[in-house]
Amino acid sequence: MNINTENPIIKYSDAGKVFPYDKLFYATVNDYILEYKNARLDKLTDHDASVALARIIRRMEVNGVPVQQYFKEELDDWKDASNYTRVLRLCDLMARDIFCCFDKNRYDENGNFAKVNRFYCVNTDGKRDFFTLDEVRKSLFKKTRTPESEYFMDLQRRYDAGLLPKSKEEEKKFYGDAE
Repeated sequence: MNINTENPIIKYSDAGKVFPYDKLFYATVNDYILEYKNARLDKLTDHDASVALARIIRRMEVNGVPVQQYFKEELDDWKDASNYTRVLRLCDLMARDIFCCFDKNRYDENGNFAKVNRFYCVNTDGKRDFFTLDEVRKSLFKKTRTPESEYFMDLQRRYDAGLLPKSKEEEKKFYGDAE
């Protein structure tokens, strides 16, 4: 699942503006939403939206581990909230990881974009559909990958080599504080 960088959310994001992670997440998984409910998310009732997103979440993995297992601690903390609220919070949490490199508010003091050690996919009957970015810039003599595209390629290489953490505890052990 290639991230559409022509999406106005990414194209017109700027430092100081709130980055709408949730809208970008919904736009990216829109094909799966259509598969379940045959309608765009904004046309669904809260209940139907919750059901469609929950079905997608059940099929999602982070670093090869089911999302619900990886974020069990957060889900347990939200147990008093409605299912709809829990689903939206989890979508926001995942979207902040997936699209962190596009949020100019999260750039460090050197102007580098934010990075995480989590690589997400939707697992459909054993076929993994990863959130990726395959974007090149054309220069006079050759094509080069964008830094964001290189970041996603690096995540893919580390995933293939089994170097990404399989739990929050493992992430803290390898990389320090995960957040």
